[in-house]
Amino acid sequence: MVTSRRSAGGLGLLHLAVFGGYAGQQILTPVLPPLARELSISEFQYGMVMSASAAVVALVSPVWGRRADVWGRKPLMVMALFGAALGLLAFAAFAHLGLRGVLGTTAVFVLLLLARGILFGGSLAALPVAAQAYVADTSVGDEERVKGISRVGAAVGLALVLGPGLGGLLGDLGMLPALYTAPVLIGLVGVLVWIRLPAEERRSDRKGVTGRLSPADPRIRALLLVGAGIYLSTSLLQTSIGFLLMDRLDLDAARTVELSGMVLLAGGLPMLLVQGVLIPKLAWRPQRLLLVGVPLTTVAFAAICLADSLPAFLAAVTLSGFGHSFAIPGYNSALSLSVGPDEQGRAAGLSASANAVTLVLGPLAATSLYQLDPALPFAVGAVALAVLFLGLLARRSGAPGAAEPAPAADGHR
Repeated sequence: MVTSRRSAGGLGLLHLAVFGGYAGQQILTPVLPPLARELSISEFQYGMVMSASAAVVALVSPVWGRRADVWGRKPLMVMALFGAALGLLAFAAFAHLGLRGVLGTTAVFVLLLLARGILFGGSLAALPVAAQAYVADTSVGDEERVKGISRVGAAVGLALVLGPGLGGLLGDLGMLPALYTAPVLIGLVGVLVWIRLPAEERRSDRKGVTGRLSPADPRIRALLLVGAGIYLSTSLLQTSIGFLLMDRLDLDAARTVELSGMVLLAGGLPMLLVQGVLIPKLAWRPQRLLLVGVPLTTVAFAAICLADSLPAFLAAVTLSGFGHSFAIPGYNSALSLSVGPDEQGRAAGLSASANAVTLVLGPLAATSLYQLDPALPFAVGAVALAVLFLGLLARRSGAPGAAEPAPAADGHR
């Protein structure tokens, strides 16, 4: 175990690494739709490029989880950042060649799919896995681990808020500044982490770690279902809210973009307050975080079903943001505390894989339900979250596989 001074400094750099990785990704958010139009890439092809990353994350996260337990957390984190930077640099170069007419539309589409979907997506998938395992290694006690995992979530939230804003500012100078800034930012963070991040102390028994952690393991199987339900609700919200705003408020396309951004920002800001400040001060156990966050989100989804004005939408989505901000670190902390110290990477990998699957399936489910009735994605989300809440209540005694962590196989918590 590292000393407390090294732990504090390491966690600060860890949060910077997570922020840098996801901020680099989010810088491109406002640039990609007009870039697709300039490159004559269809909406369907654009969607394939975006979905490919989530599919790759689902496939490779368990592999990175095992590598984190064998190679160590810092080496995997450095690899993730450099690989992600290389992927976005290739993406920028291919897009640049397409804009100059050197590459045709089909060639640009295939190369962008490979650069962003496989190289960038596959590399970035290792970052949250290594980060969560590093927190588990360097934290002392359950309370400190919950705080550390919560602040990793806050770093992601800050990237989701600031990244698109920076991308919009760079976009005023043209597409290329944003395209090339993203990989440079991630690469610089990677160099800093490589040089300054203290490596966690590797225990002698970790060098031979080769076993797998099964999703059916009784310590984690119920938690993985809880996490999938929580992340599925976020996917339903992000996919459907723009359509619902357009139809309920009778908006044109430009106004929908503006108000959708405002509403989603209202849902993202609570993450900074709750995960960055409130949870570390409250020192709640993971079960309590889940028992507060899941019902808040349930009520929010029910309110979205009935919302018919901008203030109503803002209030409901903000409430959803608060609910998710409690529930997500509660789930991640419970999962981490349910397995032993040499299973942290593999548990984080399974979690990331399950979450990525919801990002692939969520948009398909949301759009299919929306075609039947505009309120249906949120009604189904509310029902699913209510069922989750009832299951959490039934398991609040702390039985194995419940939201309250059960002892790991080696006796650690």
